[in-house]
Amino acid sequence: MSSGRGPRRAGSRAQGGRVRIVFRAAALNPGSLPGQSLERASDILRQRLSSVFPGVRVSRGENRLVVVIPNARSADRARIVALAAPARLEFYDWEANALTPSGKPVANQLQAQDPNALSISQGSGSAAPGTAGSGSMSLYDAVKLASKQAPETSSDKARPGPAYYMFGAPGSDTCKVAAGDQGTSPSVAAHCYLSGPDRNKQALISGLPNGVTCSEAEMLVVPRGITVLQAVPASFAHPPAMSSAAADFFVLKDHMSLLGSDITNPRSSIDSASNPDVKFGFSATGKHEFRSATSAIAHRGKFISRLGQTLNQHFAVALDNKLITVPSIDFKQYPDGIIGDHGADITGGFTAQSARDLATMLRFGPLPINLMAH
Repeated sequence: MSSGRGPRRAGSRAQGGRVRIVFRAAALNPGSLPGQSLERASDILRQRLSSVFPGVRVSRGENRLVVVIPNARSADRARIVALAAPARLEFYDWEANALTPSGKPVANQLQAQDPNALSISQGSGSAAPGTAGSGSMSLYDAVKLASKQAPETSSDKARPGPAYYMFGAPGSDTCKVAAGDQGTSPSVAAHCYLSGPDRNKQALISGLPNGVTCSEAEMLVVPRGITVLQAVPASFAHPPAMSSAAADFFVLKDHMSLLGSDITNPRSSIDSASNPDVKFGFSATGKHEFRSATSAIAHRGKFISRLGQTLNQHFAVALDNKLITVPSIDFKQYPDGIIGDHGADITGGFTAQSARDLATMLRFGPLPINLMAH
């Protein structure tokens, strides 16, 4: 899994069977200082990496962490960077939070048979809910839609503060320079991704590609209570980068039902079809919140389905701004939601390794800061 940002230039090297990577620390929330959380992040990252790469060393510098892994290969770099993701796990009521292009929640538009709402809720053709092609949009279009929404303030688990993005104009020299720095081909018909999401402008500007200045970029601000999530990838082993034209996105109200802190004992396993997945239990609080959320989802599905068609509703699981899965709640099988006594699982396009790595990140908890290979 990746952190959700676009590609960064990794200041890493492999010499004599050793991999060394320098990570720059950035605050996750406005007003917080990365240095205050660096020691905790160092401990968590060491625990994550030690479970995969014996002998790892993690040292702290000024707003940075240096990782050295002996007996590693250059091919391991991508996996090491992926294991340094914040790993913030989030659960949403999908239809209650996902927005149509009009900016209205999907749940409010289903009775009117709004085609965009139906596509996002039920999928489109062979595209399942939450995947590319089921009402998703480009990153620029998603961020543009999100930036037009009014701030949502509540006492739930929404992220604090706004999120900042920067884009280049279609066919601009800025996009050509950015593509050269990112190792991609510029599109003459679409806005190019430059930087973000960041919680402050300083971090946003520092993430710009080499040769690009903020005066050449369009900045969009997503207000608090609104978020942009990347669509479920076809493969978790090779998800498209945020800057890729193949990446699709959804806009949601950022009102989470549960967080990763509400789950227990995450572990890699296999599902009923013998495919890799991640299983976990719930804390007492998590069990209550999971039952409450799935109950509301099931009741809405039963109500909406009075229209003469079965419209099961969904909850969504996201990791660091990327959707992992959007499973349905069968209101006929679970009329009052899912109790959660036996936990739950996350299924999808996992390999055995990507399932193990996700379970590892969840087991040791999220990082309190953002780490970017520099």
